[in-house]
Amino acid sequence: RAASRIGDSHGGSAGDIEATLAALGSRWEDVGHVIATHSHGDHVGSLAAVLEAAPDATGYCGAGDLAAISAPRDLVAVGNGDAIFGLQVIETPGHTPGHISLLDAATSTLLTGDALNGSDGGVIGPNAQFTPDMATAIASVGILAGYEYETIYFGHGEPVLTGGAAAVAALAAQLG
Repeated sequence: RAASRIGDSHGGSAGDIEATLAALGSRWEDVGHVIATHSHGDHVGSLAAVLEAAPDATGYCGAGDLAAISAPRDLVAVGNGDAIFGLQVIETPGHTPGHISLLDAATSTLLTGDALNGSDGGVIGPNAQFTPDMATAIASVGILAGYEYETIYFGHGEPVLTGGAAAVAALAAQLG
């Protein structure tokens, strides 16, 4: 494994995650799947602690980010067409090479990681400051515009609770 791996920066969230599990009536032993949308430290900084606390959980990430993520056990590389616990994997590279988003068709919910961001109740594109390949990231916005969903949860920004697909389609048209 490469020495330049991301994984320990921005850690310290395992306690908050454990508190949320407890509030939901669950424990670490109940966690079966842990998904990293991408390799940036603010999204995987607590991955090692979470996987150590959830001994039976399988960890997943986009294939293009596999080599950039440190974990205490092997992660499963996923891509378009894969499903994790009922969530459809959508490859959305650009922000990182292996960035993924997840669609829950049953609840009409899109989880975008950092492929999109929330702003003032709406949707904006990826942050150019942290996105090395903006052309590919903008193409990924167009990919997300091709799906149906109402609600969007972002890695950064307030969620969009209704009209999510229409908002992303409008953003894709504006960026395209």
